[in-house]
Order: sequence, then structure tokens, then C-alpha cells
Amino acid sequence: MDKHSRAKRIVDSHVFCEQHEVVEELIRAGRIDETYLYPFLDTDDEVFEWWLVSSYLARKLREQDEIVIEALGCHWWGRRSSGQAICLDDVIRKIAAV
Repeated sequence: MDKHSRAKRIVDSHVFCEQHEVVEELIRAGRIDETYLYPFLDTDDEVFEWWLVSSYLARKLREQDEIVIEALGCHWWGRRSSGQAICLDDVIRKIAAV
């Protein structure tokens, strides 16, 4: 299986749905503990989209220094790109290459 096919398979199996509004509202409402946000406050990278992901992908994304919030029994990935298929993101392609 080539890297693109593996990347697409990872996305199909481990990226569940876009939840930008949900996460933003949870942050505003204080339902996500501030300790989850501290590692991200000093970064210049802007989160364009929040995606609900599996625990497996959350772990792999953290290994790549991606923004991941674990709270309320969920794992959200702070995607710092937008406008292209997720399977084309550099980080997903790196995970697929392993």
C-alpha cells in the first residue's frame, strides 16, 4: 500500500468529524480545563479547525507535536491548515509513512 493510500485509510478510520464550533464553545464555557490549553498558548500557529479523532490518532499526532486536547472523554486535534483533504496534510503523511 502506498503512502497516499495509507494516509487516506488513517483519515477514514481515525478522523471522525469536524467540531470547531463545539470545541470553541467548550473553551468559552470553561468546560475544557485551562491546563489543556497551556501548551498551545505560546504557539504562533493558529488552529483553523478542530477535529474529533481516535485515541490512536491523538497519540500519533502528539508524537508529531500537534495540538491535541483530551477532555470530556474525547480527543480533538487542532488542525493548523484548511482547504485541502486531511489525507494531504504533512502530519498525516508523516504518520502514514511510519
